[in-house]
Amino acid sequence: MQRTLKAAFIGLSIFILSSCSWFLPSYDGPTEISHGYVEGVTPANGQLYNERTYPTVQANWPGPGGDKIWLGVNLGASSRPQTSVDDDASKAGWYFQFNRKQGFYNNGTNLTPRWPTNEIVEDSEWKLENDPCRILLGDTWRLPTVEELRAFMSAPANKGGMGDGNRTSAFNSTLKMHAAGNLQSFDGSLQLRGEVGNYWASDQFSEKRGEILTFGEGSNTFAGNKAFGRSVRCIEE
Repeated sequence: MQRTLKAAFIGLSIFILSSCSWFLPSYDGPTEISHGYVEGVTPANGQLYNERTYPTVQANWPGPGGDKIWLGVNLGASSRPQTSVDDDASKAGWYFQFNRKQGFYNNGTNLTPRWPTNEIVEDSEWKLENDPCRILLGDTWRLPTVEELRAFMSAPANKGGMGDGNRTSAFNSTLKMHAAGNLQSFDGSLQLRGEVGNYWASDQFSEKRGEILTFGEGSNTFAGNKAFGRSVRCIEE
């Protein structure tokens, strides 16, 4: 009798667990994506730049981009930032001019590679053939749109967004964005690392300006000079 009850209990347990699997989504934990050296995108062909492995995160906020996979660090970063004002070059990753695939690395003193131009004037969004996310990570990856960055900025903190907050809010979000600064348009010199975050959207505002998510003491989106080097955070389509 006891053996019969035990067998029945085990059978019922298996049935319940199997039934639950019909309703509960599977969770595989954190995922990663990698790339090697790509000429014309990677700053240089050397050990410092060639191999990158990035964590990815699942968004969960309302609005555009809120149900997609994003990189958990900046494109080109070799490790995660420790604080919202982390000024380590390896955490900042690479910087890009608008609609240009070439990445730039600035260690605080030296720039790699040489700065190409101090002015960009063209009537174009960020083209797919110039999208470093797509080139490095595959055809399903791209830069986010300005509407996706705005949705992230305004989404509540309990949903993984910024809640229209500041750089601390950006760092405490699902995306763990931080104040990586930017590169000045004249010569690629480093500005505001550890103070302000500036992240490109794929949308242009005008022939000379592209859309940007920015945060420091507060947050906003604005139209910035296309020739500046700014951070990129990739999204999977």
